[in-house]
Amino acid sequence: MLNLAIVTDTDADGTDIVETNHGDNFKAPDWPRDCEFQMVAYRPSDKTCEVVSADVLADDIGRAIRALQATRKFRGDQPDWYRRLARYAVGAPSMRGGR
Repeated sequence: MLNLAIVTDTDADGTDIVETNHGDNFKAPDWPRDCEFQMVAYRPSDKTCEVVSADVLADDIGRAIRALQATRKFRGDQPDWYRRLARYAVGAPSMRGGR
């Protein structure tokens, strides 16, 4: 899952504990020190989460959109989710032909 989270505590080892906006709590060993909230990826059954940067996510979405474009699956009417993801990826290196 992806969700927004904020730091709420630190454990005895100095690892940040975060709470998602759905009320789930996880250890976030890679939490950056210069921000209040971040996007995190996790499995609800896990005890830890991974910080996800928006630019990396946009690039991943761009790569997925380019792969779908290569299949020519959506020549006519494009589903709403496809148009939204394409909009999210605008400007990502993968949509400009980079990386």
